[in-house]
Amino acid sequence: MRASTARPHGGASPSREGAGAGAPSTERSDRGRGRTFGSGPVVIAAVASLAAAAVAVLLLLGGGSASGTAGTYGGLPSWLPKARQPVGQVLHASLTHPALSVQGETVAVSLPQGHLLVTAVGPETPEQGRFPVPPATPCTFVVTFADASRAMRLRTSAIYFLDERGAVHLGHVTAMNGGAPPETLSPGRSVSVEVHAFLPTGDGALNWSPIGARRVASWDFTVEID
Repeated sequence: MRASTARPHGGASPSREGAGAGAPSTERSDRGRGRTFGSGPVVIAAVASLAAAAVAVLLLLGGGSASGTAGTYGGLPSWLPKARQPVGQVLHASLTHPALSVQGETVAVSLPQGHLLVTAVGPETPEQGRFPVPPATPCTFVVTFADASRAMRLRTSAIYFLDERGAVHLGHVTAMNGGAPPETLSPGRSVSVEVHAFLPTGDGALNWSPIGARRVASWDFTVEID
């Protein structure tokens, strides 16, 4: 057990030379431990980790180039999968090769009496914000026929819907002003009609069958009420 040395009142501190040769002072030992913690391997490892993290962040932000990363700000890594299907392109459809598109896209339809472009947009629903969510709601679609190769008779009554359970829903077709829909499409003209239907929430498809019961073009859509 180490004996403590009392400091005399008004006296000077004992010199370090006066301490025992084999027993370093507590003050020296504490400072020694502090120097070891401040400049030893722990701090060096911490600085190295921070530097590596900073380099990684700069690479991700496009500040440098590295394998598997884009060289410009906002670029996507090269290892991400690329889109295989083109988007925003016109699909082609016929009686023997029907096309399935999405709402807002145009389909080029070839029929025995000529060809034309058809686009379906929708649905527009008036039930936004209702709670609880109703199982079905009124929906309005706009179907546009354009660029006919010759004068063609439009069978707008052949537009119908399939819900995600496979049930068929018929629509009521009107002109854009609410009157009777046009019956023909002239070359160089475009005709738009509104299609009204009471549809269940969820996924569905708008179908057009201009000749017989076989559908030529379809557009996927989703009825959402939130």
